[in-house]
Order: sequence, then structure tokens, then C-alpha cells
Amino acid sequence: MYDENLADKCVLFVTDSKGNSADFEAQFMRHNFKHLTGSAAVNIDPEVFYNRAIENRLQPNNIVLSPDGTSSMKLSVLPKLVNIHNTARMVGNYAGARVVVDKYAGTTASVLGFKAVNNIYVPLTALKENINDVADKSSRSRVLAIFTKAVKDSLYTFISYRAHNVTLSAIASIKTLSLKVDFSNLIFPDNWTPSVDDGI
Repeated sequence: MYDENLADKCVLFVTDSKGNSADFEAQFMRHNFKHLTGSAAVNIDPEVFYNRAIENRLQPNNIVLSPDGTSSMKLSVLPKLVNIHNTARMVGNYAGARVVVDKYAGTTASVLGFKAVNNIYVPLTALKENINDVADKSSRSRVLAIFTKAVKDSLYTFISYRAHNVTLSAIASIKTLSLKVDFSNLIFPDNWTPSVDDGI
């Protein structure tokens, strides 16, 4: 699922808090996957770990679960979090949880933590947490829309989520998105339900 949904892709989260829109970009590479599983094995390179996982060739010694139980919690929510481009409903900043991250995205049941690296966010941890409990209250923002693209592409051309009471034209009117999203050539998911106010 990670390979199909996120590997070698960027995800753009567009948010709103009290009428103020913002966005942040996350980049998901193959080597990020190992850390999200909670495996502490140091005997295998993250990219090799990923390739072996895809090919069903991981060995028992390639997977070392944390004795504090965090690995099991990560693995229990990972199937939801590899759909973060469809499921995130809120984002927020770090507020003193176990792992020091810069930004969170998720729901009341599962959260992905990101670290800023060279002006883009990379996934750092998967948490079985309520985002309201881990994200700073003053920074929490509702997700309005989510776009995805291949890392190699310059503009976002696929919209994977839009809040039900927000029109595409309203999203397109956010000035900061004009240089990031190609609204004239958007690709929609098969289950997309258009709105009469979606014209842009």
C-alpha cells in the first residue's frame, strides 16, 4: 500500500484555521518506510528493507520490535497511515509527544509525524494517537484538500481529498497554491463526487 500510494511521491496538505489558509508539503521516499514500521534493526539498510518487504523477502532478523510496545502500536495504524493522502483531517505542530517532530497530520485515531528537512517535510513516525492530544492546540488546522504528485513532477496534478463543504473553486482561489497546483489539468479519483460549485 505504501508502494502504491506514497512511495516516491509528494503530498500537499491545504489547511484552514479561523479563515487563514496554509499548506505544507511532505515527501515520501522508499527509505522512509522502515522507520514508520518501528523496526529497530540496524543490520539492514532502509532502502534494502523496503525492497525486501515489497518482494516478500524480509528475514526475521531484519525486524526488531521495540520492547516498549511502540512497534506494535505503529504497525496497528500503519495501514491507515499509508492512506494519509485520503484520510488526514487535521494538521498541527509538535506539542511535546514522545518523538520530537515538527508537524503532525492525521485523525482522532492515528497520526503521522513529520520533520522539516530542506524546506520539505519527511515522515518520521507513526503514532496510535488522537491528533488533538499530540498537536499544539493553537496550531491545529482543518484539512481542506490534499493533492499528490510524483517527486519528479513540478506541479501537483492529482487531488485525492476535498472537505465536503469546500468547493474546488474556493481552494483554487488560495493564492499560494497557484504556483504549486495545476488546476487546469487536475486528475480526480474514480470515486470523486463533483460539486455544482466546482468550476474554476
